[in-house]
Amino acid sequence: MSAWVRSGALVGAPRLIDELGGDAAALALSAGIDAAAFGDPEFPVPTAAVVSFLESAAASCCCDSFGLRLAQRQDMSLLGPLWSLVQSSTTVGEMLADLARVFFLHTTGVLLSLESAKGGLLLNYQLATGAGAADRHTTELGIAILVNELSKSSPNWKPKRIFFRHGPPKDLRLHRQIFGSHISFSADRNALFIEDAILAMRYGSGDSETHRMLATRFNAQCKQLPELFRTQTESAIRSLMSVATCDVVCVAKVLNLSTRSLQRYLIKENTSFSAVLDGVRADLALKYLRQSELPIAAIAELLGFSETSALTRACRRWYGQSPRTLRLA
Repeated sequence: MSAWVRSGALVGAPRLIDELGGDAAALALSAGIDAAAFGDPEFPVPTAAVVSFLESAAASCCCDSFGLRLAQRQDMSLLGPLWSLVQSSTTVGEMLADLARVFFLHTTGVLLSLESAKGGLLLNYQLATGAGAADRHTTELGIAILVNELSKSSPNWKPKRIFFRHGPPKDLRLHRQIFGSHISFSADRNALFIEDAILAMRYGSGDSETHRMLATRFNAQCKQLPELFRTQTESAIRSLMSVATCDVVCVAKVLNLSTRSLQRYLIKENTSFSAVLDGVRADLALKYLRQSELPIAAIAELLGFSETSALTRACRRWYGQSPRTLRLA
């Protein structure tokens, strides 16, 4: 089943494209987006089509900051029904935990996860396998919306650390305006560090009864999603890939499952751990090669290959080309 996203993710895009001199209707048609998606925020759209639309819009409008500009026209209300849960949170930390847990109901094409880090948390933001190799503007859009939302709790706040897998654009002025000066490009992940002081800040209504009721409802809905365990497995693999041993035992532990249970659930969804891992490696290899400035040897290490030649063999199997050829394409 292809990953999808609610069409609320497209809010503001047509007008921005038109203002920049582009043709939003033609771009939507080329990306395969139904015209109905622009009039109904609940319309499900393939994630790959949305990514293609946004990345093509940036290119056709010659706008190197397209994702960031669009983020200035969007906010967390685009989450639709999930917005009510977010608004009932008590603290920023609770809001982010809720968001990471039920984000699958907004889209299965973006994988959010929280990871403990010294002095705070890392929020990992990853596009799912199959969303497309070029995803810079889509990624910057999503992370900028999160940063803008967190800034409402602390107006002068800027991330102390923020990481992007892609390389740096030529003009960083808007990036620094939104994200501050501590930006790392060609990193091993897309992630945002949020310190403990911000996590503890008050957020939302703090209506515990409403929050409990909504959390129960949305958690139940998540459990009914098709391919839930494949999606959760992919999210865990992406979070672990560059920092720890990424095998079925470790991933099962992260998901609070036994190894046997995880394997059984994946079989029911007509896949396997090795197939999900291979798909993530193939997707990340192309993203690192096409968008980052990391050396090929470093990419091989990040993806868990014992040597560069192993990555070369894998790229030939996946794409019929060597890593060097893929990078130059």
